[in-house]
Amino acid sequence: MTPDIEQFFQSQLERWPMARANYEALGNCAIRPTGMDSVMVQFNPARAVSTGAKVDAASIKERPCFLCRRNRPAEQTALRCFPGYELLVNPFPIFRRHFTIAAQKHIPQNIKGRGADLYSMARAMDGYAVFYNGPRCGASAPDHMHFQAVPTDNLPLLGRASFPWFKTVTFASSSPEEARIKLDQAIENIALVPGRTTNPQEPMVNVLAHKTGGNSVRFTIIPRKAHRPEFYGIKKGQMLISPASVDLAGVIITPRREDFDAIDRHIVRRLFSQVCYPEEPRITVGIMEEDDIRYELHGDFRREESASGAITFRPESPDALFTLKDVKIGKGFHWQRRENQTFSGALTILATPDGRKAAINTVPLEEYLKSVISSEMSADASEALLQAHAIVSRSWLLAMLRRHGGKDLHRTFIPGEGHLSCNEIVAWHDREEHALFDVCADDHCQRYQGVTRQTSPAVARAVELTRGKVVTLGTEICDTRFSKCCGGVTEEFETCWEPVHHSYLISKKDAPAGGGRNFCDTNDPAIIGQILNSYDREQPGFYRWEEILTAKDLPGLLLRKTGVDFGTVTTLTPLERGKSGRITRLYIGGTHASLILGKELEIRLALSESCLRSSAFDVEPLPDGAGFRLKGRGWGHGVGMCQIGAAVMGAQGYTPEQIIAHYFPGTTITKLYD
Repeated sequence: MTPDIEQFFQSQLERWPMARANYEALGNCAIRPTGMDSVMVQFNPARAVSTGAKVDAASIKERPCFLCRRNRPAEQTALRCFPGYELLVNPFPIFRRHFTIAAQKHIPQNIKGRGADLYSMARAMDGYAVFYNGPRCGASAPDHMHFQAVPTDNLPLLGRASFPWFKTVTFASSSPEEARIKLDQAIENIALVPGRTTNPQEPMVNVLAHKTGGNSVRFTIIPRKAHRPEFYGIKKGQMLISPASVDLAGVIITPRREDFDAIDRHIVRRLFSQVCYPEEPRITVGIMEEDDIRYELHGDFRREESASGAITFRPESPDALFTLKDVKIGKGFHWQRRENQTFSGALTILATPDGRKAAINTVPLEEYLKSVISSEMSADASEALLQAHAIVSRSWLLAMLRRHGGKDLHRTFIPGEGHLSCNEIVAWHDREEHALFDVCADDHCQRYQGVTRQTSPAVARAVELTRGKVVTLGTEICDTRFSKCCGGVTEEFETCWEPVHHSYLISKKDAPAGGGRNFCDTNDPAIIGQILNSYDREQPGFYRWEEILTAKDLPGLLLRKTGVDFGTVTTLTPLERGKSGRITRLYIGGTHASLILGKELEIRLALSESCLRSSAFDVEPLPDGAGFRLKGRGWGHGVGMCQIGAAVMGAQGYTPEQIIAHYFPGTTITKLYD
C-alpha cells in the first residue's frame, strides 16, 4: 500500500468520528472457524445495514446514492488515485482496512470492460485484494459502479489454487489490456453455460484480484446462481447472511449473534451450494421407467425422502456405486435388450405421471461424458476421435440444456388435397425437454451406461484433456448432432427437424478438401469396431445396404406402425429429398388407403419393425408385385458429425480440431470451465 493511501486512511479516521468508532469496534468483533477447512465466521453488528440492504429496483430508486459525492457525509473525503474513480474509506468495515473505490460518475454496477481498471488497482494496492460484487451478488449500491479493497491476508481462500466447494474461474495477467481481454472473455464464457443466471448486462458474478509478484495480478471469478440463500431472513429458522466476495473468499459475515453461534460446516456447505455452482455442471439422466425399480447399493449412501415421496440415495464416498437391474437399452431398434448397469453419483426414484417409477442418476457432467464416449464407441478408438467426440457430446448436451420449453415429438396432420388427394403426417423427434430429467440414457439422446462401459483410461484421458471445451458459433454453443454414418454426404438440420437453418449443420461431402474417397466409405474392421458395438453389427451394412419389404408382410407392418390399413401396397414414391438424398416426404399408396409420411425418422420407423438405417434410399419394385427392394446409404439422420467418417479421419492423422472443423464448418472451440 502506498504511503499516500495509508496517510489518507489515518486522516479520515481523525476527522470522521463514526468511521473511527466502527474501526475501533472491530476489536470486539468475534471471529472463529466454522469447522469447514479455512472458512471463518465473523460477528459484525455494524454490517447489518449492508447485509440487510434492500437492492430491488424500487428501493434503490427511493434512496439517495450514498456513493455520489453530493450525498456523502461532510466528514467523508475522497482520494483520486485511479483515473475515473475515487478512493473512499468504507465507514462500515469488515477488516482493519476497508476501502471503497467508486466511479466518479453515477453509472450502474457492471464489470464489462473494466478488467484493466481492476488490474491497475490491484497492482497499485499491493497487499490488498480488490473485489467486485455484481449488482445482484452483494453490492449494496448496484446503481453506482464501485470496487472494494481489503487486506489479502484476511481472506483465507484467496491464496488457494481453487476454492474447493464451488466453481471458480482463475487467470493471471501481466498488463491492463491483457486483463481486460481475459476478464471480458471469462465473463462471456460464464454466460454461455446453461443455467448461469444472467441479465442483459452480465451474469451473476463476484470478482477478486490481487497482486502476486512483479506485474502479475491474479483474478478469481465466482459465478453465482443466487443473491442470497433460501434461508436468508430474520424469522425463526432463518439467518441474516448475504454472501458477497468476502464471504465466498472465506470469511462469512453476520450481524446477529445467534447466527454467529449457530453457523457450522453443514450450514456453510448449504450456503455455498445454494448461492454458487459446483465445480462443473451436474446432469440428471433418466435411466429407466418401469412398474418396479430393482437396485443394489454398493458402499455408503445417505437416504433422503422428499415431501412428494421421491427417494434419493446420495453417495457418502467417492467409491460408492449403485446397480440398476434389467435396464432396457436400444429401445425400438434391432438390438433392443436388457442388462444390469452400474452407476456412480446419486440415485433418485420417483413416481411418473403415468403411475410408474423412474430411476434418475445425478452425475457431474464430465463423469457423464466418460460413460457416453465409452458407450458410443470402442475404447480402442484413436485419441483424436475420442477427444473430438468428447467435445461434440459436451456441446450437444449443453446446447440442449439451454433450450427451454418445446415438445419431444412434433407431429402435424395435414388433410389431403391436391393431385395426390391423401392425408399427410409430418413429424420429427427431438430431445428438447424431458419433464423429469435433463437427458435419457438411450440413443434418443446419447448412449449412457454408467461405469458399466467406463473401462478405458484412453476415454478418461480424452475427456480430461478436453474438459469444459465446446463448439461455439459467436456466443452460442452449437447444437452438434452426430450419427453413425452419413453414407458419403451429410444432411441439413432442417431436413430432419424443425425448419431452422444452422450455418454449421449443412450438407457436404464427407471427403477430404482436395477430393478423394469419402471418409466413411470403409470396410476396415478395426475402424468399424471403434464405432459399432457387437449388437450394432447384428444387422449388416451401413455405408450401403439393402432391405426387402415383401408384399405379404408390408401391409401388416404399416398397420402396426401407422395405424392405417393400406391393403395391398402398390407404390412407395419419394416426393421430396434433402440435399444428401434422404427422403423427407414419402407417398405410400395402397388399395385401401394412401398417406404421405415425413420427416426422415417417421419414414424409417414406419418401414421397419425396429428402425430403418436411414431414409436415404431408392425404391425398386420387385417383379410380379412381390414387394419392394430398398437400396440405402448411411445409418442415421446424417446431420453433423459422421462417427465412422470421424473414426477414419482420426486413423488418418487428423486432429480433433480438424475433425470438428470438417463436420461443423465455421465454428470455433471455446473452453467454458476448467
